[in-house]
Amino acid sequence: MESEGMVIVQRFRPDRFFPAEQQQRLQALMNRWRKARDQGESLSEAERAELDSLVAAELEATAGRASAIAEDG
Repeated sequence: MESEGMVIVQRFRPDRFFPAEQQQRLQALMNRWRKARDQGESLSEAERAELDSLVAAELEATAGRASAIAEDG
């Protein structure tokens, strides 16, 4: 069985889909989350909500990038 697929590699650089401000905040929250986890703590409810929102935004950005590549190709 033969199938075709496309692999998208994110270079983790700001772009029109996920700008620098969002990327920096996501990185800061992920670092905070790891530190809290390692210390047996958790993020505040507000931080968790913001992290979830940024993860969802990055997922949407990934879909946007894939769509743009497909349209250009």
